[in-house]
Amino acid sequence: MDSLTRQETLTILAGMGVQLPPATKLPDEALQKRLRQALNGAQYISNVLANSPLDPATLSAWPSAHSVYEGVRRGNLQEAQQNYQAKLQGRETELYKNPILDARQTLMGIAKWWDEEHKWMVLQDPESEQCAINIRLLSVLELDKDTPVIVLLYQSVTRANVMEGLQWLNQMRDKNGSPGYLVNIKCTPLEQKLLLRLLAINAKLLTSTYVPKKESSEKNFKVSFLLPLGPLSFEDVGKLNNDPGCVLCGRKTTSRCSQCQSVAYCGSDCQKADWSHHKRVCRSLNGGTWRSARFTTVLPGMEGMYAVPLNKHSSRATNAMNTPRQLDSSVLQPNPHGSRLFLVKLQASLGGTPSSIMVYDRQRSIDVYIHDPEVFDDMLREMRGPRGGYGGVKMYRWAKRISDWELSICSDKEPQTEIKW
Repeated sequence: MDSLTRQETLTILAGMGVQLPPATKLPDEALQKRLRQALNGAQYISNVLANSPLDPATLSAWPSAHSVYEGVRRGNLQEAQQNYQAKLQGRETELYKNPILDARQTLMGIAKWWDEEHKWMVLQDPESEQCAINIRLLSVLELDKDTPVIVLLYQSVTRANVMEGLQWLNQMRDKNGSPGYLVNIKCTPLEQKLLLRLLAINAKLLTSTYVPKKESSEKNFKVSFLLPLGPLSFEDVGKLNNDPGCVLCGRKTTSRCSQCQSVAYCGSDCQKADWSHHKRVCRSLNGGTWRSARFTTVLPGMEGMYAVPLNKHSSRATNAMNTPRQLDSSVLQPNPHGSRLFLVKLQASLGGTPSSIMVYDRQRSIDVYIHDPEVFDDMLREMRGPRGGYGGVKMYRWAKRISDWELSICSDKEPQTEIKW
């Protein structure tokens, strides 16, 4: 099967929340690196596979009393809410619209069939005419108590090697003694390309000493593994969306809009071409009231305590692995934005009378609190006024870092841009 095209790669990244300019000039190598980072993030590689390579011989079998299907299910608070609303409205999850969501569904299907003692299957395009991936599951092992790892052999089948694929199917049927033993999972060509890319990435994480026994029809099969696949974490979404280059073409930037400083360009040609789209945002910042606000990194009375951050991108996989951090108000937070503008969310403390406002960006590179009474009251009025919304408890605004412990926030202008939060 052909490799992913640039457009297909951008489609997959967009489905994972990674937004790059459609006409991005990022080199193919850089684009594939970002996809690899996104897929590693979706598998929570840094949490569950810190010590690679993976050696299946050192792992125990996944407990038979535990469902592999339940083991591979991943989600977050945002998806849970969306699924609940869809259920209330009598809607089902749309298939074949988002390749990463389709791949997650396929993985759950593979796990479900393993639970029912099926070990070989075919991932077939919906029309059963173009391509397929033949798979034989070798084992399901316990990476940790929450993470099964599915070890498998696989082969991509196209019209060029269809006879080889059919030979394998016939051998599996003969070996298992039942034509009905075949499991066929519908899988679009793009989803198959994505899964093949994922399997190729994971294959490099396997120890070279692991050489499973193959059937006679499996000489061209490759060995790899699948881990639970879920939505990207809050931090990963932020990192992968950071520094996309020129807002129009993705080339290296040389300047920013002189009026608002909120977007960067590679040169005057792209800046002029983007003006019809950007002018609404740019003009919305004209005449705005910018408030300087000193911040702290720890709520009063919380110094020395431990905490784990939760948000709509939080999931069982990410939170279970995060060690609670000790709160220390003397630790200076990084400033990846420099002097540039960036979007922040301002959120009032819930319950009782608000005493502080939490301020953070999408990457959580800054996560602070405002207590200054004058600025606090101003921001709270904005949240509860016509430019606030969200039940009067949060709002989004443009901000910039003006010192190690101070932000400047455009308090009275709503961002006229998509909030990719």
